[in-house]
Amino acid sequence: MALAGCGGDTIDNAAFASDLRDARPAEVTVQATVTALEADSPDRGDGVHQRFVVSVEGTRVEIDHNISLAPRVPVATGKVVVVHGQFEPDPGHPVIHYTHHATGKHEGGWVDLGGTRYE
Repeated sequence: MALAGCGGDTIDNAAFASDLRDARPAEVTVQATVTALEADSPDRGDGVHQRFVVSVEGTRVEIDHNISLAPRVPVATGKVVVVHGQFEPDPGHPVIHYTHHATGKHEGGWVDLGGTRYE
């Protein structure tokens, strides 16, 4: 499935699985189910981050979405999202961040919920 924006990124959970297996940071676009909501992280100089956990093909991944740069995503457990951002394969705590518009330091990302893109 191709989505508009950010160069027509295509959902590729298999590429994510390969990046995870190889412990390789990468730009990813995944479809996942929200499994938990976590407290926002405080601003430590890089903005406040909305945090929630998703399951990507059975793998627990934290999403860190900078709400100082992008709108909050009205996620709820059980909802399906498509996420485009930078995957960091931190052992025991994989995360996808940079899910906001481009800042000049990094490619832009987004979270899509029900056809609405938050970037």
